[in-house]
Amino acid sequence: MITTFLVFAGSIMVLVGLHEAGHFFVAKAFGVYIHEFAIGFGPKLFSLRGKETVYSLRLIPFGGYVKMAGEDRLEGDESIPSDRVLYNKRPYARALISLAGPSANLLLAFVITLIVVWGMAFPVLQVAELVSDAPAEQVLQFGDRVLEVDGQRILSYEQLTSAVNTSDGEPISMLLEREGVQLEITIEPEYVEAESRFVLGAYFLVTAQTNELASVPPASLFAAHGLQEGDFIAAVNGQPTETAIAVQLAAIDALPATELILTIQRSGELIERSLSVEDSTIEDVFADVGFAHRGASYRHAGFKDGVVLASRQFVGYIGALIEVIRSVFAGQVSADDVFQGPVGVAKILGEGIRIGASFFFQLLAFLSLNFGLINLVPFPALDGSRAVFALYEWIRGKPIPPQREGVIHAIGFLILLGLMILITYRDIARLFQ
Repeated sequence: MITTFLVFAGSIMVLVGLHEAGHFFVAKAFGVYIHEFAIGFGPKLFSLRGKETVYSLRLIPFGGYVKMAGEDRLEGDESIPSDRVLYNKRPYARALISLAGPSANLLLAFVITLIVVWGMAFPVLQVAELVSDAPAEQVLQFGDRVLEVDGQRILSYEQLTSAVNTSDGEPISMLLEREGVQLEITIEPEYVEAESRFVLGAYFLVTAQTNELASVPPASLFAAHGLQEGDFIAAVNGQPTETAIAVQLAAIDALPATELILTIQRSGELIERSLSVEDSTIEDVFADVGFAHRGASYRHAGFKDGVVLASRQFVGYIGALIEVIRSVFAGQVSADDVFQGPVGVAKILGEGIRIGASFFFQLLAFLSLNFGLINLVPFPALDGSRAVFALYEWIRGKPIPPQREGVIHAIGFLILLGLMILITYRDIARLFQ
């Protein structure tokens, strides 16, 4: 519990601190006088006075603020020059100051994603099976490791399929590692009408698994029918199989069935075993059974590859968030299951840190992205609405009455506060369910 609280408090302080720092530095760049830069709310725990700004850490860590001269269009300190008061700045400057906080959170989300990607070890894809009469059968071999396609380093399956599909059927070059030696081959993808895409005709996995059984748990269906570790499954229902994928594909073709006939090679002899598989799924048949493989190898993304992958992942985060919101409005997902208050976020971050640093920082990046995008929403009291008010004033050519704008932001703040209290209440209620 204490660890969860400390992780949550530290994370919020980082997210809020950077958000407010965005406002702070852009405001400073436009010459705005800043009374205080605070992390947290409530009584001061620590403060330091700079040349003109007080930097403080306050008791309640869930928030923060940058107190600018004239932020509420009322400035009581007459010693501050009028050109350093926020509401005397041009509307575009005020809009940029408002947008700087959310932008800092978006930047943090991308930077964290990039660092995580640079720190990840990516498995090298291997040829795990070849499809008969497909282009790959002529040039690829079982166990080949895919290093590059058309000069692009391949670090994920998505990169490989994208490179193949965007070839439009033109020959592509592949840099492979075969039995420890690098070689370059050329292959021409073929178009599969049923899948509406170009393919090579091969299965690519992290490990190339053979047809040798590496683990046969006593409770498994294989063990119940006399199969042992070290057996090679040479055929399924008479269909020859030399790889684990070939074994599984042959079983998929045969099911549903009452039995599967496996031809086993054991100590140089061929043995047949009949497996009773009535009402069994493919998952039931191969449950907990492991096949031998040629091992896996890993490598890290370089600078350029890391930026590309991080950008794709960042865009993917945004797409996932949009999809979640769409699902809520479409009634496909309950809002209670999606929206989390401080208690829910603390629980998620606490679980994330226990899983591992990489997973935790991905959560933190997604949380920073959420924080930034939410603040860009043009709802009263949020940064997005302040930017909209400033831009509206710029287009309109004269300022909005400060009392009217103040009332609108106050109403928005009360609504947001009410929502936060409601969501927090639901978070706490879920803990006791």
